[in-house]
This record gives sequence, structure tokens and C-alpha cells, in this order.
Amino acid sequence: MRFKKSAVTAGLLCPITATCLYLLAADGDPSAPAPARSAPLEWGVYQILWSRTFPDELNKALSKFATKPSYVMFYRDMLRPFPRFAIDSIGAVGATSIVSLELWSWHGGRKGLYLHAIAAGEYDDFFRQWAMGAKSYHKRVLLRFGFEFNGNWFTWSQDPPAFVAAWRRAHDILQKVGARNVEWVWAPNVVSCPDTPENDMHRYYPGDEFVDWIGVDGYNFGDKHDRWHKWQSFDEVFDSVLASFPKRYPDKPIMLTEFGCATGKPGQKEKWIREAFDSLQRHPGVRAAVWFNYDKRREGEPNFRIDATPASLKAFNETFAAGKANPPS
Repeated sequence: MRFKKSAVTAGLLCPITATCLYLLAADGDPSAPAPARSAPLEWGVYQILWSRTFPDELNKALSKFATKPSYVMFYRDMLRPFPRFAIDSIGAVGATSIVSLELWSWHGGRKGLYLHAIAAGEYDDFFRQWAMGAKSYHKRVLLRFGFEFNGNWFTWSQDPPAFVAAWRRAHDILQKVGARNVEWVWAPNVVSCPDTPENDMHRYYPGDEFVDWIGVDGYNFGDKHDRWHKWQSFDEVFDSVLASFPKRYPDKPIMLTEFGCATGKPGQKEKWIREAFDSLQRHPGVRAAVWFNYDKRREGEPNFRIDATPASLKAFNETFAAGKANPPS
């Protein structure tokens, strides 16, 4: 299975540019009162999909939280059928699935250029079968199609016209089959790598009629990840993007589709979690936030698990997971 990499560990060209962008101030008058949140922030977690033990692993992970999540996200690659087994397991705990579809095949090689082939119709049968499976489920499913398309660690990046064409073709197939229970999530990385006008995240936007949610992925990798990264607050990572999205996409709900924080020094992670929750109250357009609940130290990246320390788990349970459980979809 492929795991998310940072810009630097993937050998990218823009660590300095990315850091500068993180530090941009949010738009608007800082003295103006923050808008009120009209509904509680929904929360979710990433749960790795290894095998048929997924239901047990999911229940074990969720048992640590004060409430059940609204969403559970997992990764899937091309050429596999609609993941009904995992989605049923997530539905059994009262959550909605977010399927993060990678536009390559894990078994067929991750260097394959599927994007143009999707746009040309070579995978119409795959999407048609996937749509039939989704339609038969009847309940909500969120599809995060080709996420982080503005990061050059993926082969479906750096070609906005082809990405838009592939998205629209797959979207049209699902609509024609009648899989209208699928909600389409457009999810760039919080910074574009390379950070060039040609690779601007908004050039990948397929259009309002093809998108249901605006998402964004971003992380605080901490001080020890590499020489380019430093400890960053939630606002340093997200604030400028979250301030701009409601202006550019005023009719779309917003979701943090992946976010997380390194463990850091004693007390740092739990403080970051509490500050993140408080910051999101100033962004009422953000309807949901999905934490990347995984320890990536074996891959040379931080431990992003919520329960990395007892204090960080307590902080999460007193903030994101503190409210009443959301009703099943």
C-alpha cells in the first residue's frame, strides 16, 4: 500500500516555497469578528485497510474515542471493485466512508500514467462497475478522486487539463449509472509542489457542477522531520487556504480531508490539537475534519496517531470527539 509522503521526503522542488506559503497571513481584517459556526464540526479518522481484519481493527481504533466519528477514510487504487466490505464495516459503526481513490494500480506499478487513459475512456468499464457497486449501497459515500493532484509525488499531477477531463469523464459515468449517493471531494495539498502558476491548485478544479465538497490536506511535520520543516501551528499550515476557499467556492462545504501533527516535545501535540479545534471555530465553512491517524515512523515520517501520548488522546477527546455522536447516514 502507498502512504502519503511530505513534499521533501518525496524529493520535491519546493520546500522553501512551501514554507513561505504556509506563513502567509489570512485575508481580511483581523479585527473583524469571526463568523459564527451554525453546526458542530464533524470529525473523522483515517483507518488503514489491510485485510479482512478491517472491522476488528476499526473497532479497536474507535474504542479510544469519546464519541464515534462521522467519517472514516481509507485509500483504494484503480482496477479494484467497489470496496463494499470496508464500506459496510464503516457503516456498521455509524460512520460515512471516504474512499480516497489513487489513480494508479498498487499491483500494476505506481509509475503508470493512468490520467490520460481515464480521460480517453480506456477505464470506462472500471468506473461503470464501480458506479454500479456504489449505487447498490444506497447510502452516502464520499469519493476523493485523485487527491493531492498539485503535488508532484503522484503521477496524476502537473497536468490540470488532463486531470479535469479525467474527473469529468468518471463523474459523468457515475451519474449516468445513477450512483447519485456518491459525493465528489476535490482535495488539493495545502501547497502546490512545484509552486508555479501552471501548477496552481485551482487550475485543477473541474467546475461546480462536478464537485460536492472542497477538501484540503495539510500537516505539521514538526522540527525533526528534515532540515526544511519546522514546528508549525495549525494556523500557519491552514489559515490562508481556509480563508480563501469560502470566497472562491462560496456554495461548497469544506473538509480537512487529511490533517495531523507530529508528536514533538512533551505537551506540544496536545496543545496543537486544542488550538486546531479552536481555530476551526473561526472557519464555519469547514464542516468536517479527518485526522490521519497513523504512525509513519517506519516510513521516515512522524507518528501522527491521535494516541501518540495519553495527553494528545485526551486533548482530542475533549475537542474534536467531545460532542454527541453524529447520527448514521
